[in-house]
Amino acid sequence: MTRRVGWLDLSCGASGDMLLGALVGAGVPLGAIAGAVDALGLPIRLEASQVRRAGLAATKVDVVVPADDTVRTWGDVRGLLAGAPLAEPVRVRAAATFAALAAAEARVHGIAPDEVHFHEVGALDAIADVVGVSAGLAYLGLDELVATAVALGGGRARTAHGVLPVPVPAVLELLRAAGAPASGGPAQVELCTPTGAAIVVTSVAGYGQLPPLRVTAVGAGAGTRDLPGRPNVVRLVLGDALEEALGGSGWRGGGHSRHDHSHRGHSRGDHSHDGDGAVAVAVALPPDPAEQADEAEQADQADQADETRDRGGSGGRGELGGLVTTDELVLEANVDDLDPRVWPSVLAALLAAGAVDAWLTPILMKKGRPAHTLRALVPLVAAPGVRAAVFAHTSTLGLRETAVRKHALARGVRVVEVAGHAIRVKVSPGLAGAHVDDSGAGDRNAGGHVGDLGGGDRGSAGGVAQPEWEDVALVADRLGWPARRVLAAANALAHAGDWSDVPLPAEGGPAAI
Repeated sequence: MTRRVGWLDLSCGASGDMLLGALVGAGVPLGAIAGAVDALGLPIRLEASQVRRAGLAATKVDVVVPADDTVRTWGDVRGLLAGAPLAEPVRVRAAATFAALAAAEARVHGIAPDEVHFHEVGALDAIADVVGVSAGLAYLGLDELVATAVALGGGRARTAHGVLPVPVPAVLELLRAAGAPASGGPAQVELCTPTGAAIVVTSVAGYGQLPPLRVTAVGAGAGTRDLPGRPNVVRLVLGDALEEALGGSGWRGGGHSRHDHSHRGHSRGDHSHDGDGAVAVAVALPPDPAEQADEAEQADQADQADETRDRGGSGGRGELGGLVTTDELVLEANVDDLDPRVWPSVLAALLAAGAVDAWLTPILMKKGRPAHTLRALVPLVAAPGVRAAVFAHTSTLGLRETAVRKHALARGVRVVEVAGHAIRVKVSPGLAGAHVDDSGAGDRNAGGHVGDLGGGDRGSAGGVAQPEWEDVALVADRLGWPARRVLAAANALAHAGDWSDVPLPAEGGPAAI
C-alpha cells in the first residue's frame, strides 16, 4: 500500500505562521485548522491570503488576536489543552510541543519546567500556531514527515529576556535535545523561532533532502519579512513514496494507509521547469501471471491487516466500542546512584515533558546493588522531549525504548461544584458506553449518567467517574474539610450527573465559582 510522506524545506527557517501557511497552501482547508483553534475558546481568528516573497507565490496565514499581556505557565497551557474539546491526536501533539518548549526554557534558565513562564511562546498567537499546525498535520494523516536541516539566521533578536544573539538559547536547546541538524544564515535575522523549532522537533521523524516521491501537492508558507533575493518561505511537499508507488527501492519508512491519497488539494502557483530537459521513460512489459498472483495475495493480506487495525485491533490508532488503541513507547533506564529524594521531581519532569505516565520499580542489580528502573509511557510525538528530560534529570548514561500498543477506554473531563469550588472528574462510559460529552456545555442537570458509576468503581455497565485527587486535596485545604468528605461529595455529584457548566479549571488547581 502507498505510504503518504511529507517533506519540509526549512532552508529559510521555521516559524508557526510559516508552517500554517505551508499546510494551507498544500491543500489543508483553513477551516480544519480554525476549527481546532476555535475549540480553545480564546479570542483568536485566522486569516489566509496570497502574497509574494522574493517573487515566489506563497500563502500567508495571520493569527488575529487582541492585545494580550498575559504571562502563562506551562501548567496554564497544559490545562488549556486538557480542557479543550480537541481531537486526541491534536491535543497530544500540541501538548508535546509545549512540553518540549518548557523543557528547553527550563534548561537554559536553570529552573524546573513547571516554573517556566511563557512570554512570546505563551501568547495567544503562538498557542494558535501550535494547535493549528497539530490540527493540519492530523488532517493530512501522513505516514511520515521529514525535513531539511533548519536554517537559523543570525544577528540579534529582541525578546522578553532582552536582546539575545541569534539563534536564541531556547532554539539551540530544542535542536540539541532532539539531535536535529541546523545551520546559520542565510540572512542576518532570526529565521527560526522557538515555536517553529518546537513544532519541527516534535513532528519530524528524520532529516535530509527530498526523498523519492510521486509529488501530489506543494505548499509555500510565507514569513512576515520579504527578504531581498531569497524567498522567506517554508515549503511543504506531499507525495506517495516511490518505494511502494513504483515498486522501486525507495527510502526507509514504516506503515501504510488505506485512506484517500488525494491530499485534498494541489499546489497553487507557477510550474516552471528548469534543468536539462532530460525525460525518464518507463517501458511497460507484459505482466508475469505468477507475480500477479503473489501481488494479489499480498494486497489481500494487507487489506485484512488494515481492516483489523481500523477496528482498533492493531496499528496506529483505532476505536472499538469505546476502546481507543494507540501506538506508544515505553522508555526505561536502570539507575543505581541517584539520591532517592530526587525521584518525585524526576517523575514530575517526565510528565511535564509529555509522558502520559511515569513510574519506578525497585530492582536488585549485579553485585547486589539496590537500584530503580525508571519507566515512562510516551506518545510517539512526545518522545524527543521525554528522552531529553530523562537525561537532564537523572544520572543515567543510556535508556531503552520499547514500542507498545495501548488500549484505553474513551474518556472525557467534566466538572462538579463542591461548596463553590470546581473539581474535575474524569468520565468514561466503559466499553459499551455512549459518547462522552466533555465540552462542559449544556444544562448542569441534564443527566450525564455514565453507566453505574459507583463513585469511581466500575458498575454493571462498566462506567467510571473519578474525581481528580489534586483538585480534591486543594478544595479540602481551602474549605478546611477532611479530604474524604470532599471526595464523597464529588463522587455523589458525579453519580447523579450533576455537572457544572463552569469552564474546566486549569491543571494544578480548581477554580473558585
